[in-house]
Amino acid sequence: MSGTISFNPYGTSTPQNSFLLQSQGYIQGAASDDPSSYQWLAGGTLKSSETLPMWGGVPIEELVNLPGTGSDGLGGNVLRATSQATITGWSVFNQAASMVITPGNSVPLAAVKNYVAFYRNGTNQRVAVQADPALAAAVSGNSIVASALYWDVTNYYVTLTTSGGNFALPTGVRLLSINTSSKIVSYNSGTGAVTWTTGAAALLLI
Repeated sequence: MSGTISFNPYGTSTPQNSFLLQSQGYIQGAASDDPSSYQWLAGGTLKSSETLPMWGGVPIEELVNLPGTGSDGLGGNVLRATSQATITGWSVFNQAASMVITPGNSVPLAAVKNYVAFYRNGTNQRVAVQADPALAAAVSGNSIVASALYWDVTNYYVTLTTSGGNFALPTGVRLLSINTSSKIVSYNSGTGAVTWTTGAAALLLI
């Protein structure tokens, strides 16, 4: 008689579609539940000149809150950042109950003058943003401080590519990890549709 088990429990599998086999991955625009930084969640109203709705995981610029522009209760105007010098934080879906989910689409969106939640740079919050599909291979083995990151203004993701009008992210932003099976936002410039899809997302320490 042997005192061993006659099968390897680590070699078992589940019938197809009976359980979720892939449960790892990020959700673009979701900030991590961190008790040391969650209280720094801020907000503002989307500037009326914006040509796209706002979703989570986008670098934003804040304007000074002046009478007739922002809101005492909802904060000043925010808009998409257009350069490294203007980035003050990142939009998130956290506590964004006023964002709108349209029929046939589950991506929460803020239209102009709607509320946008965000975390400012320097809060040490971790935010998931969409990543260049080539980013994982490009930074393999790198230290989190080794890569200069850029924002792709056409594809709305973090990249190492400097061309095409892309601008550098603040030097304090760190790339912690990448998951290529994450839930990310897809924007169709032809139809204006904003939908969820699966792809690469990066977890940034801001």
